[in-house]
Amino acid sequence: MNVLPEVWTAALGWLDLVAGRKDVAGKFSLTPRGLANAAVAYFAVVLLSLAVAAMLGQNPGFIGAVVSVFFNAIPLLAVWLVIWGTAALLRPPAGVLALLVPATYAMAFILVVRLPLQLLAPDLFSNALLGALCFMLYRGARGVAGLGVGSALAFAVLCAVALVLVTIAIYMLATGGAGIG
Repeated sequence: MNVLPEVWTAALGWLDLVAGRKDVAGKFSLTPRGLANAAVAYFAVVLLSLAVAAMLGQNPGFIGAVVSVFFNAIPLLAVWLVIWGTAALLRPPAGVLALLVPATYAMAFILVVRLPLQLLAPDLFSNALLGALCFMLYRGARGVAGLGVGSALAFAVLCAVALVLVTIAIYMLATGGAGIG
């Protein structure tokens, strides 16, 4: 399993998707192994963010790191559930992996962008990054999975709603419901 060339090719594929180029599905490995590589890339970015936090003096310790990895897995699983539901209802011509693989890479790339932005201004860019992720999910659904405009837009909005709800749930779990009521 050689992750780095696939990550690089997926990054180039995302640049082509965002630019609106056609025929970019070949830049993503739309196989179970490709999905595994995308998930490895996502969790590698999560571990990188933990390493940067430790270098900045915010060492979470082993238990904190495990909890952080778990909490970062929840949004990915939420998007995967939305994708499986979308694929079950719409049956995209390219299959479920045409949604899963690009979406997983999109979430990994957004995490890469989020890391320096959170160091500069922790709460300032949250909505902008969610909007960028939704645009990437829309473009992936259109360009790789072959969904129509309305279906791809509904898919991206549904992913955004799921991510917001998951973020609220993680906040409530982490704080014990503080600030509610």
